[in-house]
Amino acid sequence: MKVQVNLKTASQAAAGLQLSVVVDDADTVASTKERVASLQQIPFPEQDLMLDGEVLEDKSKLADCGVKDSSSIDLVIRASEASLVKQLSDLLQARDLSCDELGLLYCYKHGVSVGQALKMVGRVPSLQDFIKNHKAFQVENNTVALIRDTTPLKPFSVTAEVEQILKAHGGSMDIKDLCTKFVQKFNVNLSSIVGGMKPQDYLARETELFIVNSRGQVSLKHATKVLNAPRSNARNGPPKRQEADAAGGTALSEVADEPAMAEGQQYLDLHNKICGRAFSSRVQQALASIVEAISQALFINVDHVVKGGSVGKGTAINGLTDAEVVFFVHGLPQVGHDRWLPPLLRAAAGVLVEQLGGDRTMEGIHTTEDSVKLFAKGLVTVDVKFSPVFASYAQTVQVLGEQGPEARRLYGSSLVEQRTQFISRQSSGVKVTIRLLKWWRDQQEWSNKLVRPTDEILELMAVYSAVQTRPSDQRQAIANVMSLLARFDELRIVWSNYYNKEDVWAPLLRQRPLLMDPVNPFVNIAEPQVFDARELMSIAASTHFFW
Repeated sequence: MKVQVNLKTASQAAAGLQLSVVVDDADTVASTKERVASLQQIPFPEQDLMLDGEVLEDKSKLADCGVKDSSSIDLVIRASEASLVKQLSDLLQARDLSCDELGLLYCYKHGVSVGQALKMVGRVPSLQDFIKNHKAFQVENNTVALIRDTTPLKPFSVTAEVEQILKAHGGSMDIKDLCTKFVQKFNVNLSSIVGGMKPQDYLARETELFIVNSRGQVSLKHATKVLNAPRSNARNGPPKRQEADAAGGTALSEVADEPAMAEGQQYLDLHNKICGRAFSSRVQQALASIVEAISQALFINVDHVVKGGSVGKGTAINGLTDAEVVFFVHGLPQVGHDRWLPPLLRAAAGVLVEQLGGDRTMEGIHTTEDSVKLFAKGLVTVDVKFSPVFASYAQTVQVLGEQGPEARRLYGSSLVEQRTQFISRQSSGVKVTIRLLKWWRDQQEWSNKLVRPTDEILELMAVYSAVQTRPSDQRQAIANVMSLLARFDELRIVWSNYYNKEDVWAPLLRQRPLLMDPVNPFVNIAEPQVFDARELMSIAASTHFFW
């Protein structure tokens, strides 16, 4: 059955939004509230579902409460300034934050921007103004601090919190696991609040509390002493091995500290090595030559050609020079790709092999599910694709919406122009961050293809982070993205550059993590079936960028 849900806030008597929701007689009040909250991105858990002015019990079924087809029910969101203060206070437990950092943390913790939350509680000022008006916070030099109730103020102690985590896990842990637990508890990377030091170096420095061994494990010192204490009936073998571990940890802790993370120039120096001007010019010229050669070889009625991929977007680096070239062809049907695309790809591949096969710069030409792939020796890998001509972006999306989920997969090339422009029009600083992230990804050892973050994921995370935090240099930009990646499973990002939230395919809004394609309202880039984020989260939470 279909019901009308009227969204209200406690501070506003009139309904702010009305929407139609399909529910079942057996659905509970609690599950209905959860579903609406997920669809509308409501950050406040205090909610009442009401029918004819009466609050419905969470455990009750809708049918038992008198809800029937076409019923009008109210969802009253009991958003209050006190609730928002509590949410912000939780984010400031670990350390002081700038207003931008606090806003970013709130957004991916609760799924909406702070501005939206302020509107729900009936306030329209900026976050900074809201904070200044509450005694729970103090602002100095654009840094927000939490005024604690204890007197005198008890500072946040990293060593004490690490000690508590270790005690809760038997006194010993892998450093990577420890860092992950720290992030889960405090919403911040351990390295980001210890001056950018590597977690292993920081823990090894605290010789009074911790012992770090060469296998990447950390133990509480008193726990190790208990383990190493001789027993009256012990043999000589095991205690010697335990002493060797402890000795190894002590020796490691006495090594001089490595320098803390270098300033932004270190990142710019690296960037110049992986993507100099000469390199960028060379790959752009190579792609232009390949496109010209393909255009001359293929006898098709082309409307226009769009270049995408890393080269087209301007984010290529040494060793990662992929390109996507889409020919928009007159006469191709706008539907039924599964029927006309395979024979077209085979025919195009045959022509290109015949025309370009003798070119010594070409290492290979073969077909894939949706492209003809060309390998240009030492320069660029090109995916040649074909698309029907659409009158506009709006028409493309409309046709997409009329197809089933499987058929939509083959329409990606039709949106290449918008997808490429979304990245290519970003600032030069954002594109530097994207290139550095690609380099970082390629330095890691990923267990399989499913866990390796794609270019699209890194690109969109860099853009989102830059918009939310406005970093002052590349060191800060990378740190902000790493903090996001460490909590990837909590992401809920929907763009508004090309389509509205109402255009998003409804089932996607219930997925977590959610990282929408900025130009295709039917695609979640982070769909769990195609990307497993656990390995990325672990690496981002526990490693230094230059490790």
